[in-house]
Formats: sequence, C-alpha cells, structure tokens
Amino acid sequence: MTQKIRFELTQKFEQPIIPPVATKRLTPAWLKKMNTGVSKHKLDEWGNPMQTVKKCVPFVDAITAGYTLLTHIDLNLTLVNDELRVVFLDDEHEKKLKEFNPVETHPRLQVEGTPFEDFRILKYITPWKIKVPDGWSLLFLPPMNQFELSYIPLCGLVDSDTYDGVVNFPFICPNIGEGIHVMIPAGSPFIQIIPVKRDEWKEEIVVYNEEQYTQHKKYRDHMHANKKDYYRKNSWQKKKYT
Repeated sequence: MTQKIRFELTQKFEQPIIPPVATKRLTPAWLKKMNTGVSKHKLDEWGNPMQTVKKCVPFVDAITAGYTLLTHIDLNLTLVNDELRVVFLDDEHEKKLKEFNPVETHPRLQVEGTPFEDFRILKYITPWKIKVPDGWSLLFLPPMNQFELSYIPLCGLVDSDTYDGVVNFPFICPNIGEGIHVMIPAGSPFIQIIPVKRDEWKEEIVVYNEEQYTQHKKYRDHMHANKKDYYRKNSWQKKKYT
C-alpha cells in the first residue's frame, strides 16, 4: 500500500520557496563522482577486487532514504558579543529575512548536562507542516553520511499523524564563533525525514545451539564465496520515495 506524506506551507511568501523533496534527488556530488572499485590491484580479505562505499547498499540506502527539508534562503550566521547574528547579504536578502527569519536560538540552560552543552544551540524555524497517515511517526535526522556539512541538526521523533503544528529543528554549527561566519546556502539539505510505522516491539535474546551455529556458519561461508553484490542480489528490497 502506498502511503502519502503531505507538506503544507503555513507561511505566505512573495515568491515560491524551495519545497521538501525525495532525498534520492539530492545524491551528493562526491558520491556520484566516486568509483565503485578501489583499484584493480587491491583485493579484499576474501581475494575479491576491493569495492568502495558506493557499492555498499545499506550506506546508499541511508543517504537516499525518505525526504529532505531544504533551506529556502541563504543563511550567513555568526556570533556578535556571544549572541547569534543573521547577516544580511544585500537589501533584497534583508527584506526576505525580515519577512520570515528561520533561525532563532535555544537557551543554553536547556542542554546543561548534555555532551553538546558548550555549543550554541540554534533553531531552524520551518514554514512547513508535515502530515502522515494514522499510525505513522517521522524520524528527523541530520542528512545521513554527509559529514561535510557545516551544521548538525539534533535528532527527533514526532508523531506527525496527531501533532498539528510545525516542527522546528534545533541544530549546532560546530565552527561558528565570534566573528566566524557559517554560510548555509539556499537549497542546502538540512534535515532528513524518515517515516516510521508505530508498532509494538518486544526484545528476544537468543543464544545459538550447536546446530544453529553450524547453519549460520554455512550461510556466512556461502556469502563469502559469493561476496560480490550478495546483499543486493539476495536480501535487498527496493525502497520507493516519490
């Protein structure tokens, strides 16, 4: 059954803004350019030609999963006297930011005792309300496997089938500082959105007996003997986000 995720624009803008998109449309340039093989002369531990992370299906599935919210305006952020300053680039930019400023701050007291308490906690104010069918939640994550980005949103899980407001996103810019600017261009992938079905789960711990261990070893030996694209050919299920 095909599910539907709906993005509703809750603010008025003079010009159309960049909408969220299926993440697969945002495959980063470095992944597109990467070769699938390391070198003809480099072999892995099983004697097969070594492959790059581009051939790792779970890695690519993560980096292309779900939907992504994009920044709708250039953001030039810095600190002045330890306070956030959103710097105007020109008169038109100033006009748009005064129309709708998407960045605020969280009080540091809210994160005392956390590993990130020394960072300035910023907040991205989104104009989008997101709705999903009954029984579904949304997992909000930093764009997965994209460590080159200058900002790190904090993760959150929201029951977006029952919550009727917009979700705003706390984030940090590790390199921001007094007089140090962080530029986030319009159209930057800001937060990755993964629909999650709410089911009840119960943990079960299993210790293999000798027969189960033997069967598992046979499976691993077969997998290693047919290492190339084993997961893709035998286990992978295509994901569809449009």
